[in-house]
Order: sequence, then structure tokens, then C-alpha cells
Amino acid sequence: MDIYKLKIKKQLLEKEKISYASDHIELPEGGIDCSEGCNPYGFPPECADVLKNFEPAKMGPYPHSQALYDAIREYWKDQIDVERDNLILTDGSISALYIVNNIFDTHDAVVLGISPQFTDYYMHAGMLGIEYAPYQLDRLNNYKFDIEQFLQMNYEEYVGSERAHGRSYNYIYIDNPNNPTGQMIDINDIERIVSEAVKFDITVIIDEAYGDFMDKNNSAVRLFAKYPNMVVVRTLSKGYGLAGLRIGYIIAHKELIHCMNKMINPYMVGELDREIGAAALSNRGFVERCKADFAEMKKQLREALGCSEDCPQGSSGRLHMAETLDTNSLFMLYHDDQEINLKAEFRKRGVLVIDGYDFKGLDSSAARVRLPEADDFPVLLEAVREINAL
Repeated sequence: MDIYKLKIKKQLLEKEKISYASDHIELPEGGIDCSEGCNPYGFPPECADVLKNFEPAKMGPYPHSQALYDAIREYWKDQIDVERDNLILTDGSISALYIVNNIFDTHDAVVLGISPQFTDYYMHAGMLGIEYAPYQLDRLNNYKFDIEQFLQMNYEEYVGSERAHGRSYNYIYIDNPNNPTGQMIDINDIERIVSEAVKFDITVIIDEAYGDFMDKNNSAVRLFAKYPNMVVVRTLSKGYGLAGLRIGYIIAHKELIHCMNKMINPYMVGELDREIGAAALSNRGFVERCKADFAEMKKQLREALGCSEDCPQGSSGRLHMAETLDTNSLFMLYHDDQEINLKAEFRKRGVLVIDGYDFKGLDSSAARVRLPEADDFPVLLEAVREINAL
């Protein structure tokens, strides 16, 4: 059968999806996994207690538990009042992003992003026919986000540009903290972006998949009631180590949530998952302890790389750590030799990482690394020292 004769979207036929996300992992024999974004320390102990005491009969009906909704509202109440109608539960944050993409008119649509950033977002956007127009982080500036440069991606200028063919940005996508660098954008800069975008009726999507690794005060959730053009996406896959359960959520103005509800499966996030997620959010100390460990590991990595304030590219050796938030489990390394394959070099040393090639704006001389638990950290540290000398 000629598939091209079927009425399939041309983007799906013409474009290939590049993504590091997979349900198959080839871990080096005896090696450690520093590729997957989930928490190396697993999940809070309360989650196992829920599983142990869960009533099997609850698996029969469709999920109706409100426990997770209540837990999310309780979690944010010291920052802002999140009402039930401001919330949607989703199967992880990636599902949330797909939902958000699908509520907007994609005809001649353009999304402003940051390169590099979460690959699956802009790949999905592209399959819907949305043009991706990213602001490129500068290698010479250690891939540090620059708010002034970003705001120079002027919305009105883009409207009249030859490249845009008369189109304007339909929305902006920002992952904060950024994936793969792990760096955090300050909440004041986020507000500057959102407040400028609202003037042009542009929706801003803030993906806080790794948001649990930054201070809650820096979350854009604090701003959603003030800005009707903002959507915040969160997940329990990263900080709370529940990637296998697929628990995410969206917080936005009620009008946007109402539109999303017309496009979703009403039974996302299973009954057991809702109760486990609620239990995870009740443990306020778990993620803080993880963050302390991550900060100590990054300190040791910087020392191994010869980092200092006088070293603008992240180290005095040949391997550099891009701008990053110390308490985040993610970071990015890049090498002076742009012919090197960092993923292959780490694999030789028993460490599985994500190839920089899988991110727009990078190549294989870069790699995304997720910190392991403290017991496995010496393997990563030694690998970094050896590759730094290549």
C-alpha cells in the first residue's frame, strides 16, 4: 500500500522525529545511567506505603480520586490560590505539552523557543505544522540565557520579516529550568517575557518539568492569575522520582483550562497514581535532600574541570560545564574538540549520557548528563576527569 495516498498530515510523512526519549535503554555492562531525567534517589517513602495499602477494588472503576488535585492545591497555597478549575491532570508533562499545542490554531503558526531545549516539544509542534523559531544560546557565553537578547527577538519585527512571510509568533515555549543545560531563568525575567507577550496576544508556555529542583519562589505558577496568556506545566517524574507512573499537571487561567478540557481524555492519571502522587507531594523534605546532594556533586565536578570565576567557558581544561543551577540534577558538558563524540567517550567509561546531537543547536561534542546517586558519583567524576584531558 502506498501510504502517501492516505490522508495523513504531510508533516508526518515528510519529517522524521529526533528524540532521545525511549522505552529502551542500553546500559553499559557494569555501568551507571546518567541519561534519564528521573530522580536517581527514587521517590519518597510515602509512595511505597500507598502502594502497600492500596485496595485492589479501586482498579475496577474509572479514576475519580480528588486526592492529587487537593495535594497540588495544598502544595501551592503558600504562593497562590490554585482553584480546581485552574488544574488539569495529565499523563506526565510531555502529555501536557501535547494538549497545550493542540488547542491553538496551527495554520501559519510560529513558536519562539530557546535552543537547545526539550526536543520533544518542538518536534511535536513541527508535526502539527508549527514553525519553530528559537533564540540560540551562545556557546561563547557558556550557553547562558540572556534576557536582553531574548527580548530582542522582537515580536513586531518578526511579523514583517521575509522569513516569517507576514506571520507573527503565536506562542513562546520556555523550559525552566532548561533541558539540557539545567540552568534556571529568574522569575523576574519570566515575568518580563510574559508581560511583553500579552501585548501581542501571545501565549507563553512555561515547562517546569525540572521545576522541583529550583526554589518554589521562582515558579511561574505564582504569576498565572495575573497573566491570562500563560500556561505552566509541571510533573512528578523528576524531583519526586515517579516517571514510571506518568503524573503531570497544567495550571492556567480557567478559560484556557476550559478549552483544554474539550480536547483531553477525561480519565488521565490512574486511581493508584493519583493517590501515590498526593503522598509524594506531602513529603516536603525529600527533594530538598536530593538538591543538597546534587549541589555538592556539581561543586566537585567544577573542581575536577578547573572551573573558576575567571574562566568564562566553564573550565580551564578542554571539557566545559554549561551554565547550570547547582541544585538541579541536569547539566550539560561540551568539549573543545568539536569532532569528539562525548556520548561514546562516556560510554567507554561506563557512563550512559544523552548525545548533544539530539538537541537543536548542539552536536555530538556536547552531552546532557543527569547526576547519579552519591554512591555512583565517583564513576562519573573519574570519567569527567579523563575526558577533560583528551
